[in-house]
Amino acid sequence: MGVFFDLGRPVIGGWMGGGWASHDDIRGIDIIWGGEFGQEGSILFGADVDTGQIVERHWIPGREFDCNVDPRSGTLWIHTYHGIYEYGHILQSWTPREGMRHHGFPALSEQRFYHGCLDAEGRIWIGTHPGAHLVSFDSKTDSWTDHGVQAPEPRPTHQQIWCNPQYVASNGEVVCNIQRDPSGRVAYDPSTGQTRVLTQGDERLHDDPDAPDRPATVTRAVSATFRQESCTYTVDGQVRTVAYEPTVATDICGLHRGPDGDIYGTTIISMHVFRYHPAKRQLQDLGRVGWGGGEVYDVIAYDGKVYMGSYGGGYFAAYDPALPWNPMAEHGGEHAEANPRNFGQLGKGMNRPFEYTVGPDGRIYIACRANYHVAGGGLGVFDPKTEEKIVHRDTEQSVQSVASDDTWVYGGTSIRGGRGCIETTTEARLFMFSPSDNRRVFECIPQWGAITIGNLACSPVTGLVYGSTDTGHLFAFCPERRRVLSRWEMNDAGTPLMGIPEAHGIIHLTCGRDGDIYGVTRRDVFKLDVTTGRILYLDKAPIPDLCQIVEGPEDGVFYIGARGHLLEYHVQETPHFR
Repeated sequence: MGVFFDLGRPVIGGWMGGGWASHDDIRGIDIIWGGEFGQEGSILFGADVDTGQIVERHWIPGREFDCNVDPRSGTLWIHTYHGIYEYGHILQSWTPREGMRHHGFPALSEQRFYHGCLDAEGRIWIGTHPGAHLVSFDSKTDSWTDHGVQAPEPRPTHQQIWCNPQYVASNGEVVCNIQRDPSGRVAYDPSTGQTRVLTQGDERLHDDPDAPDRPATVTRAVSATFRQESCTYTVDGQVRTVAYEPTVATDICGLHRGPDGDIYGTTIISMHVFRYHPAKRQLQDLGRVGWGGGEVYDVIAYDGKVYMGSYGGGYFAAYDPALPWNPMAEHGGEHAEANPRNFGQLGKGMNRPFEYTVGPDGRIYIACRANYHVAGGGLGVFDPKTEEKIVHRDTEQSVQSVASDDTWVYGGTSIRGGRGCIETTTEARLFMFSPSDNRRVFECIPQWGAITIGNLACSPVTGLVYGSTDTGHLFAFCPERRRVLSRWEMNDAGTPLMGIPEAHGIIHLTCGRDGDIYGVTRRDVFKLDVTTGRILYLDKAPIPDLCQIVEGPEDGVFYIGARGHLLEYHVQETPHFR
């Protein structure tokens, strides 16, 4: 039996947003609202605009939410973008008289809310993803209506489509952006139940100047910037601070051993990088990088530096642990003295640089997905010596995972391209890439029915490549014979983190110094004994939803992400004598 140590939550309050303003006629105050988001739930908080003091605080059962304000009643409508463990579509509201109320959700499954708007009758209109439904909630009758899919035909199977309601026009039509490949605009008429496509030749619909979603008509002009470092807002030309203390941890999505033996990691959405010093038992949030985006997906060490890629835009950067943290956000991290230093976008439409490996030629290979509405992805290549960036484009599939040995770079693909694109394949592939020839030399389908090769690891003991799939299988591939030699079905799937990649989990793998493959499912730590070919389930973690595993500077000591916590796991407990 091994032993776990909970090292704490490295990044708290890294994912914040908001800036909605409403008027409370009971207390006679204006309120500025913000949100602190996280995989384990979110917090809605409201501050008195005049004092900055927190006057409202509510737990929201979702990973992320958006709000609409009805100034006539001071009602704040809160609709979740994501559930905690599944797609979310929960509607709540807050009013000065009734406080927080729960309105449930429409009769839909596997959908999440996207954006919303209000009409003059007090109804809230909300679009969904990935099915592009338009739904409405009538507060007078406390009832939901599903108005159906708004995306025009054709609608390819499994294509992700967003319905984004923009406003209710003066003629009563609900104008929506339809985001996919191809995108467009539609207008839905509630009186007839008909949807028409808007083209460039159409006269532009104008929204109603008296429409209710205009908080500025009843409150002062307020703008806000809510971040972990400071929650500030501007009112009457003055910058003020919200007295809010962040409490929500953001989940770990990247983990790697650094050049100095420290453990470096990243958390979803936050754009923060953290470090753990095993000898000092010290966990440190280094801070937010100097460029914008959604998340820093992962890190990798090479030649004294820690390299990282981020969404959106497909940026690549490097942090030098020997120098002070100096993100230089005013330069987007691209200044020569910035640390981390942003090398810019990888290019060719790359958007999500998921994983990285150092190839046998000393270049860093990057598994990439393309931008929204763009099919496929590619294998990015970054040369640390010249800072040259190359992308080997795959127009059919994205590259989800990478690994390498002394000869080859291996890539695992996903049938998913940029969200909203049209998918043309049905099974994920494993490929061998030659750094000397700069091309793929072989590819195969290692597991029928799998749409993603989630993770890869190489063992020097067997010379085999080990991979995991979204179906909960492991496989062993022989580069010499160019065939899959073995497959194993795991007792659990991996942990799904929204955006990495879709709503299915990844079983993360790493090669230990003993040459065996260690990994994590959603709850278990396991070892694949490469000599015997047996899967050994070692221990269940004290915190579920495991993501990433890496061996530290000490043999047999592994570091694992568990939701927003960093765990230290000793494979075998050291005897203690008194």
